[in-house]
Amino acid sequence: MTPVFFWLAAWLLPVGPVWEGPDPYEFERARAAVVRAAVAKAAHSIVTIETIGGAQPIQERGERGPVEAGFRLADGPSTGLVLSADGYIVTSSFNFAREPSIITVTLHDDRRLVATLLGRDHIRRLALLKVEADDLVPAEWSPRAEMRIGQYAIACGRALGGEQPSISLGIISALARRNGNAIQTDAKVSPVNYGGPLLDIDGRVMGLLVPMAGLGGSLAGAEWYDSGIGFAVYFDKIELVRDRLAAGESIEPGKIGVVLEEDEPSLLPMLDKFMPQSKGVKIKQVAKGSPASKAKLKAGDKILAIDGQPTGDLQELQRRLSDRAAGEAISLKVKRRWQTKEVKLTLVRSADIGRIEAGAAPPTTQPSSESDDATTQPESD
Repeated sequence: MTPVFFWLAAWLLPVGPVWEGPDPYEFERARAAVVRAAVAKAAHSIVTIETIGGAQPIQERGERGPVEAGFRLADGPSTGLVLSADGYIVTSSFNFAREPSIITVTLHDDRRLVATLLGRDHIRRLALLKVEADDLVPAEWSPRAEMRIGQYAIACGRALGGEQPSISLGIISALARRNGNAIQTDAKVSPVNYGGPLLDIDGRVMGLLVPMAGLGGSLAGAEWYDSGIGFAVYFDKIELVRDRLAAGESIEPGKIGVVLEEDEPSLLPMLDKFMPQSKGVKIKQVAKGSPASKAKLKAGDKILAIDGQPTGDLQELQRRLSDRAAGEAISLKVKRRWQTKEVKLTLVRSADIGRIEAGAAPPTTQPSSESDDATTQPESD
């Protein structure tokens, strides 16, 4: 080709931007602006919590005695949320697993106040603090009825310092998780924002970010951090226990006092297929003085349902028990040989359960607050 051809082709090429349609980044800029506005609206209610003292949590596991919890807590600030103008602040109980001796709260205006830990809910992983102030800015909460799966969710925290909260944008993955206690989100949830809010795009708080999964214990769920599976407790669940926490009560997991095992399949497979109501979880051992013992349950009994809901396998029963607190009453449908009956019992703390009754084979692990097969939280819901 001649040079004249190349010159002519260059002269015919259009000059200026080729794209003349809408700005391809307009949506992204608009979304970022909405997120910034939502966080700015809630920022005055998000506080930084710092602790001094305490030690790594201990779990009673194994044959060699107490060992450190599997998830090691690092030193550093955490997050809280103003619940009322008169100094009440709600956060996650995870932030106090070390049992610190001193707690301080830094407000959005840089005031730093000493806080008192009033009470903890070990079921929903909540903690209630009190500072001496009467001019705090409480959070605005989103009505539960307006929440929808798929809507944007903004996870906020103040553990990293700086003038503005740290944020992670995601969506609501599921509602009414963990026995109806929490929202599930794919926004990054970790110790950086445990105790912080999960916001909607209007800057209203949909829930309080907490770890809520795993094998039980004070740090359960922390091993899932930043995994895309995070939880935030609904406001009505916080209000449900607020007065109890303010009065200094500690809400602990409830135990029935048994060791459980999977039920053996029927010798006739067709029987299991056509009689699913006969499937259940077998009681292997019963602890003396426990609610199960007082209800006259025995090794070999089969638990078919709890509060009218079938429990076809061990994981299902564990899930239903994992979020029930000591002091709550439950009803069990129990089968003994060919007879079925309903029994009512009241759950108790692990410390209130005696030893395993004699006559049964020794358990592989002694029941405790961390290893009771009947109440240990499952790895997933």
